[in-house]
Amino acid sequence: MKVLLIGCGLTSTITAYLLRTRIPNIHLTLWDKARGPGGRTSVRRGPSGTFVDLGAQFITTDATTLSKYSAIYEPLISTKTLTPMNCKIEGISESHHKQHFIAPSGANSLVKYFLNNASIDCTKFEKRVCAITPTGKVTCICGSEESFDLIVITAPAPQILQMDCPMSQTVRHELEKVTYSTRFTYNMFYEKPILETEWDVKFLNDETFRYVSIENRKREQYNLPDCVVFHTTKEFGQQHIKGTTESMFQMLNDKVNKLFPEWPLPASCNVHKWLYSQVTTPYSNNPGCVLLNESIPIIAGGDSFTQSTFNGCIESALKICETIENFKS
Repeated sequence: MKVLLIGCGLTSTITAYLLRTRIPNIHLTLWDKARGPGGRTSVRRGPSGTFVDLGAQFITTDATTLSKYSAIYEPLISTKTLTPMNCKIEGISESHHKQHFIAPSGANSLVKYFLNNASIDCTKFEKRVCAITPTGKVTCICGSEESFDLIVITAPAPQILQMDCPMSQTVRHELEKVTYSTRFTYNMFYEKPILETEWDVKFLNDETFRYVSIENRKREQYNLPDCVVFHTTKEFGQQHIKGTTESMFQMLNDKVNKLFPEWPLPASCNVHKWLYSQVTTPYSNNPGCVLLNESIPIIAGGDSFTQSTFNGCIESALKICETIENFKS
């Protein structure tokens, strides 16, 4: 079976990892429109080996879910790809049942773990899919074409709708109801550990920023140069949905200086925009995935069909695998 996975984020790579163990002789191809792996777990790198998580910051789960998804969590924890989050967090509603984990090498190391352990037969980046036929022929905007026996799309619902892809009017209508928040990140890089705060991660009560993390300290790397990421609120993102990274820079820079006037100037700073940050309205009834086409199976999955959490990505990947196994049988 020749399978194409479109997207190189968490859901897609977890799916590949699971399929490799479940279906013998499966041929896996993975394409992504970006220049590298990660999706919404991407990082922005600064000087002296520093980096900030642009998307997912940490993973919150509980003992029941750790056990339920042990096939995913155990190898990540045993290899220290995921470790307990022990930094000082301010402004979060804590629960005795919840556990927080971080990726010491950055959130995209989770994607890279599954990518490296799925033994994918062919991985290509900068491959943006524009059309899929009911017979399984996939076309990219560069003009290249290839045919597959089964196709899995894990892009956000609005991006699925931008593809020329077979689906029923009912499914199309439900996909059109899926909505995402838009967010900006403001990222700062220093040349040494210099910031003095009583916290490492803080949830803010502010109309512009919801969250700030001193990233090296979040990862308990206190001797490394400070690097900071701010995440805007979803209300701010909606208000400035047409803003660009360039047009928003000064506004976000000024707000940081107003919130923390005592902070010294960083060596560098920049802005990143997530047009599709987190699901605000998922697909009806959270099915995990949906079948767009049956003759040559085309499956849509990802957080559009669950929730924008690590556990949501696992849930969707498991549903995708279950659907594929049903076709095999």
